[in-house]
Amino acid sequence: MIGPIQAGLRQGAEWALARDYPTIERAAWALFRRPSAFPPLDLAGLELAKTLGERASERPIRLRRLMAAAREAGGVPLAVIGDSHSTHLVRRSRMGERWLLPLHRLCTGASARGLVNPEAAAGAGTKARTFLAALPDETPLIFKFGQVDIEFVFTFKRLEANAEAFDEAAFDTFADETVERYLAFLTDAVPPGRRACAVVAGVFPPALSDAAWRQGYVDAHIAALHGGAAAPADLAPRLARLEIPSLAERTRLHAGFNVRLFEAARAAGFRVLDGFDALLGPDGTVKWAHLGRAAGTNHHLGYAASRAPLVEALWGALAEARR
Repeated sequence: MIGPIQAGLRQGAEWALARDYPTIERAAWALFRRPSAFPPLDLAGLELAKTLGERASERPIRLRRLMAAAREAGGVPLAVIGDSHSTHLVRRSRMGERWLLPLHRLCTGASARGLVNPEAAAGAGTKARTFLAALPDETPLIFKFGQVDIEFVFTFKRLEANAEAFDEAAFDTFADETVERYLAFLTDAVPPGRRACAVVAGVFPPALSDAAWRQGYVDAHIAALHGGAAAPADLAPRLARLEIPSLAERTRLHAGFNVRLFEAARAAGFRVLDGFDALLGPDGTVKWAHLGRAAGTNHHLGYAASRAPLVEALWGALAEARR
C-alpha cells in the first residue's frame, strides 16, 4: 500500500509523462544524470524507466540516440527485465562521473519457468524478446526472474497435488526444472555474442514472515496468473493449512536456488548478480532494516530500505558486464 502523498507523486509523474511524451528521452536524461539526492521512493525514476522500457520497440532509433549520447556523457544505459522484484534494481545512481540510465521491462508476476512458454499468462517471454530486439547489442542486460517460482508457483503446485506437508526433495526437483527452463529461454533469446553483457540476477532472501504465511498470504496478481481457477480469497484458507518452512529454512532454500542458477548461468556464458548475503542480518535471515514499512507482511524488500547493498551489487555486476 502507498500513502496519499506517494499516490499523488505517482499520479503527477504519470501525468507529466503523458503530457510530455515527445520529450521523454530528454526527461530521462535530466532525471538520471542529476547528481543531487532524490526521494527515498523514487517514483519519478521508476515510472520513467518503465515508460522507456515499454516504448522501446515503438521508437528504437530515438532510444538508440539517447543511449549513445548518454554513454558519451559518462552514462551507463542498462536494460532491466524481470518480475516485480526487478524494480529493486532500477536505481538513480552516480559513481564518480558515471551515472545509470535504466530502461525497465517490467513483467509483474511472471515466472522464470514460464518464459519459454509463448502461451504463458504473463506473456513475459514475448515481451522480453521484443524488448531485446530494440536494444543495441552492447547494452548491459539484467534478467531477474525466479522469486515468483520458488515462493508461489511451487506452493500452488502443492495445492494442486493436495501436498500439505513440505517435501524438500520435491522442492529441489522443482528448482532444478525451473533453472533448466529459465536457462533454455535465456540461451535462446540472448545469442552468445551478447552474453558477456548479460547479467542473471539471483533471487532475494525471503521477506514474508512466518506469521504471514500462517495466515495464508497470497498476492492477488500472482494468484490470478499461477493459482489456477480458484479466486485469491478461496486460496488463502487452503494456503494457511500448508506446512511452510520457517524463515530461516526458506532463506536456505533461496540461497540454494541461487547456487543452481549461478552455476548454470556461468556455464552458459552469462554474468551474475549476487546481492544475497549483503541483505542478511546477524541471524542469517533478511536484515529487518532492509524490509521497510511492510516488514514481514509483503514478499518484497523495501525499495528505499534496500538501496545501499543493491546499488553496490548493481555497480559490481555492471563492471563485470562491461569487461
